[in-house]
Amino acid sequence: MGRIQGFVRGVAQSADLVLAVSWDGYLRAWSKKDGALVLEMKTPNHNGAYAVAVQGNLAAVGTQEGGLFLIDLATASGAAGKTSVVRSLLGMAPVAEHLSTVGVELTRTDAESWGKSKDFDSGFERQVCRVAALRMAVQAERPRSQRRQLLPRRVSQGLSNSVFGRRRSSAAARPFVAEEQVELVPEAEMAQRFEFAEIEDMAGMTHSGQKIIFTIWDYAGQEVFYALHHIFLTREGGVFMVVFDMQELLIKQEKAVEYLSFWLNSVKLHAPAAPIILVGTHYDEAAIDVNEVEEILVENLSVDANENIVPNSAKSLSFFPIDNMSPKPGHVSALRTAVETSASSLEVVSRKISLRWLKVLDDLLKLGRDHVPFDTVQELAIKYHAGDQTDELLSFFHEIGMLVHLRATDTLHDKVVLNPQWLLDKLSRVIADKIHVKQMRYNRELQNAGLRKDFAVLRKRGIATLSLLRFLWNDEEVDYLREFMHDNMLMSDWAFPEQALTRSRQNETLYLVSSLLKNSIDSRLDAEIADMDTGLTCVLDFSEFFLPDGVFARMLSLCAQYSGDVNKGKRAPQLAGDRAIVRFDLSVFALEEDGDKIWVRMAQDAHEPATTLKTLVSIFRGARDAVFRDLPWELLLQSPTDNSVLVRYDDMVEARKAGKHLVMSVGTRNAKVPEFAPFFEDGSLTEDEVDTSPVERENIPLAAGLKCHVFISHRQVEAGDACNLMAEKLQNRGLRVWIDQETEGNLAEDAMRRGIRESKCYLLFLSKTVFSDAVKMELETALQEEKPILVVHESDPNRPGFAPFSAYIGAAPASAKHLFKEKESMPFQRRLYLAEAFYKELISRIKNA
Repeated sequence: MGRIQGFVRGVAQSADLVLAVSWDGYLRAWSKKDGALVLEMKTPNHNGAYAVAVQGNLAAVGTQEGGLFLIDLATASGAAGKTSVVRSLLGMAPVAEHLSTVGVELTRTDAESWGKSKDFDSGFERQVCRVAALRMAVQAERPRSQRRQLLPRRVSQGLSNSVFGRRRSSAAARPFVAEEQVELVPEAEMAQRFEFAEIEDMAGMTHSGQKIIFTIWDYAGQEVFYALHHIFLTREGGVFMVVFDMQELLIKQEKAVEYLSFWLNSVKLHAPAAPIILVGTHYDEAAIDVNEVEEILVENLSVDANENIVPNSAKSLSFFPIDNMSPKPGHVSALRTAVETSASSLEVVSRKISLRWLKVLDDLLKLGRDHVPFDTVQELAIKYHAGDQTDELLSFFHEIGMLVHLRATDTLHDKVVLNPQWLLDKLSRVIADKIHVKQMRYNRELQNAGLRKDFAVLRKRGIATLSLLRFLWNDEEVDYLREFMHDNMLMSDWAFPEQALTRSRQNETLYLVSSLLKNSIDSRLDAEIADMDTGLTCVLDFSEFFLPDGVFARMLSLCAQYSGDVNKGKRAPQLAGDRAIVRFDLSVFALEEDGDKIWVRMAQDAHEPATTLKTLVSIFRGARDAVFRDLPWELLLQSPTDNSVLVRYDDMVEARKAGKHLVMSVGTRNAKVPEFAPFFEDGSLTEDEVDTSPVERENIPLAAGLKCHVFISHRQVEAGDACNLMAEKLQNRGLRVWIDQETEGNLAEDAMRRGIRESKCYLLFLSKTVFSDAVKMELETALQEEKPILVVHESDPNRPGFAPFSAYIGAAPASAKHLFKEKESMPFQRRLYLAEAFYKELISRIKNA
C-alpha cells in the first residue's frame, strides 16, 4: 500500500484499478487483482488534488487553483511496459513511483547478481585478478625454479599491448628505449585481493562463465523523444530488447504492429547485426493466447525470418511473455538467461583490450564526475603509457556506450562525458513530452526569470532563445550542449526575427529545434502549398526500407540554416510537422513528408530550380551520412508534363547517356526522355563534390614574376584527396594552382622552393601528421619569402587526417605557432551545399592576399 500524507479527496475505479487522489498532490492506483500499488505520481502542477474520474485508460484529475489534467494510465503506470521490465529484471517489487521515461533512463547491473548497481565497475580490477589467478594456476604446476612474477602489476613503455585482438606495433618498428615501468596495482594490495581457492570464481557465477556488466538504456516510447534515440543506439556491444503490450497487440493490432515495426527497423538501421529480444508484457495466461500473439508477429513482421531475433526455444516462440506484476521468484529467469547468452555471443564482449585502457577508465569513473576535460583523460593515459592512444581508447569506450566523446569541434573534443545520464537529462529538458512540459510550464523559476513566453515559443514554434537554453541547462556547459545538438542535427541556427518574443529578446541568438514541430499543424501553410503553382518536382523515396523518424526534421533544420545564410535573415521558412515552404534567395520550394517519401516541389517561377534541387539533394545526403548512413533511398523525378509519372533518376541518367527517346517509369507507363531535360540544366543532381556544370570564373591578375595564385602544401597520404579536389575546383574557377599531387615532396627541394616563390600566396592544409620534413621546409620557405599564408583544416572527424585543432597547434614548428593566432583557419568543406560558401571565401582571401 502507498502511504497517503493528507486527506483523500476523490476515489474512482476502472475495470482493473482503484484510484485515489489526495491533498498531498498525488494520484495513486491499486490493482484490483492483488491490491498492489501500481502507480504513484505527483500531479503535474504539484498542487493538491481534489477530484478524479476514470474512463478506460484515461484518468481526469482536478487540482487546486483550477488545474485539470488528463493522464494516460497505460503510459504513466510503471507496470505497463519497458520500465517495468527493467524493474523485473532487477528483481524489484512491481511498484512504480515514476512518470513515463524522459528521453532515456540508464540503469547499471551485472549478469551475476542482477541487482541495481550504484557504482559502475570498469572491469579493471576483476580482469587483473583474473589474469593473476590464471597465472597462479599455471605457476602451481611448474617447478619452483621456472616460476615467474605472478601479478600483472606493471607494464613497460617498450612493450606492445594487445588491443582489439591485434598487435598495435612490432618491436622492430620502434627505436630502442629504456623500459620505464608503471605500477597499475600495488603488489601488496593485489596479493590480498584473492585466495588461490577463489580462482574458479574469478569469471563470475553466470551461465556463460563470464561476469558481464550491463548498462540498461530504457528508451522513452513517446514520439517526441525519437529524435534522441539514434544518438545512443550503439552499432556494437548492444543487445536490444523491444517491449510490447500483448493486450494492445490483440486489441489494437494495427497500432501495435506499427510501433514494433518502427523499433525493429530502427535497430536494423543503426545496429544491423545486433541481437533483438522481443518481450511481451501483460501476460495473463487465462486471458492471452501466446500462440495468437506469435501468429500476428509472424504474419505482420516476419519475425520467423529475422535472424537477429533471439528465439524463446523453451516455449517455441519468437518472444518472451512476462507478467511484470507477478510475485513469483524467477518469473523472468528465462529472459535474464536470453539477455546474458546474447551478450556473451557479442564479439565486443570477448575482444581483448589493453589493461592500460581499463585502468584509465577505472580511474576516470572513480572521480565520480559527470564529465571531465579531455586533458584529464590525456594525463591519465600518459601516466599509464597510453598517451598516444587516448583518442583510440575514447573512441572504443564511446562505441560500446560506456562514455560519450565526439570530435567534430574543439568544444566537443575537449569534453568527455562519463555519465551519459547527465547528457540525456540535459537534452530532455529541451526535447520533452507533454507531461513534463506541463511541469516546466508552471515552474516558478521560469516565470521569475521572465522566460514563460520564450518557453511557449519553443513549444509552439520550435524556436529557442539562448537565454531559455541557459535556464533549461542551469547555465552548465551551454557551449558544449549547444554544439552537441548542432553536431547531431537536433538544432540549427535561426537567423530570422521572431515577433512572438518580447522586445528584449528580439535581437538575441535564436535556434531551431525542428523535432518539436513533429505534430504541429499550420492551416495557412497548407493553403499556400495547395495554391502554389509547381514546377520541377522530385521525390526522395525510402519505401525499399522505411523513412526513419528524424530525417525530415533534420532536413528542415539544415534548410532553415542554409536559407538564413543566403537570405540574410529575410523571409523566414514556414515550417510545420510534415511540410514546409522555404526560400533559397529567389528560389522557392515546398517540402512534404508523405509516408515513406519526401516530396520536393519547386515553385513554377523559381530561379534556377535545377540548382536548388541539386543543393537540396546535397543537404539530404549530409543529414543521411551524418545520422542514418546505411539508409537506402532512391531519387525519383516527376514528369514535367504528367504528374502521375515518376522515373528513377539513375534510369534517366542511363537513358540520356545512351541517347534513348523513351525510358521506363516506376509504374506501367513509359516516359519521354527529352521532357526531363530541365532537371539536368546544372549537371548531375546527385554528384555532391566535383563540378558537373560550368561555374563562374574569376579574373585575378598576377604580379610580374608570379605564375600561380596559390601553392598548396599538404601531407599526401592524409590530405591528398581533399587537396586534389580543392585544386580542381579552384582551377575550374579560373585560378592557377601549384600542387604536388603524387611525389609526396620527392621533387627537388629547389623546385619546391621555386614553386612557392612564384605563387601569390601559400596555403597550408592541416591534417594529423602534416608537419613532415617536406611540409616544414615548404612552410619555412613561405615564411622566409614573406608570402601571405592561408590555413585550411580537415573538418570531417571520420577522415584519417582529422585531428583536434589543438593538436595542430601543438605539433607546429616554433617558428610557425604565431600563425594560429594571426590567421583564422577555414574548415574544408566537401558537400555541395557547404562548399559553395567555402570556395567563395577562399577565393576572396586569395584575391585580397
